[in-house]
Amino acid sequence: MFKAKLSKNIILAYTLLTLVGLITFTSQVFAQEHGDTGARIDTTNAGFVVKVAPGELLPIAVKLSNFGSEKRIDVLVKYAIFDNTGLQINEVDETIAVETTANFIKTIQVPFDTMPGTYYAKTSIQYGEQEVPGTSQFTFTVENKILGVFADDFTFYTIIALIVCALMIYLGHSLIRRNRVGRLTPIDYSNISKEKRTFFEILSDTILEMRESIGDDALFIAASIDGLKIDKDTGRVLDFTRKPSEIIDDLVAKYEKLLGKKAQFTFKRSKGKSK
Repeated sequence: MFKAKLSKNIILAYTLLTLVGLITFTSQVFAQEHGDTGARIDTTNAGFVVKVAPGELLPIAVKLSNFGSEKRIDVLVKYAIFDNTGLQINEVDETIAVETTANFIKTIQVPFDTMPGTYYAKTSIQYGEQEVPGTSQFTFTVENKILGVFADDFTFYTIIALIVCALMIYLGHSLIRRNRVGRLTPIDYSNISKEKRTFFEILSDTILEMRESIGDDALFIAASIDGLKIDKDTGRVLDFTRKPSEIIDDLVAKYEKLLGKKAQFTFKRSKGKSK
């Protein structure tokens, strides 16, 4: 009797295993023929943009997976753009042939009349007459452009440019002022003996006053005076072999002659324009 009961249990277990295997096989065949209801869709901004301007194309990276089919099936993919209130502003769709997975990039145009703000792109799929519950979406920003640059970036770059220009103007002014101060600073002649120091200072001051009026042209005049030796870069008087009064007379004469030529040139130029 024990053997009969054991045989009966073995037959029952075998029958249950056979039934489970049959159910599993039937489920796999159904999934292959009709698609797996675990199919899903994932989308991102394709790693390209998080901000677009009205009228531009928004790239969407799409990944379809878990279809579990050995043959290609047609999947309807819908792409839509919504504002932050949930209002749909654009929608397009296309049919994609998929086996198990698919990866591609789709572009959808943002309408030209779209107002600046935050929006989101939503993508859903439908196949086998079934709407897949899972959808995928991501947010992006719409912003106007100025001269081909987004408004925020344009403002930022404009501020940076103004700061750079201000710094350049300040540095340029500082250099000019520094050069002018260095050029017009009285030169120290304490290394000259007291007997001759006064004459060195008088000649140097005369050249300095000329430089205030005609700039470095005064150095060319001083360098051309007979009996006067100067540093052509700084205007420092190095030595003189004539009477200081005679040298000063020559400096003033050439200075006034140069001023006369400049005044005459200015007069002729203004007269020519008036004609």
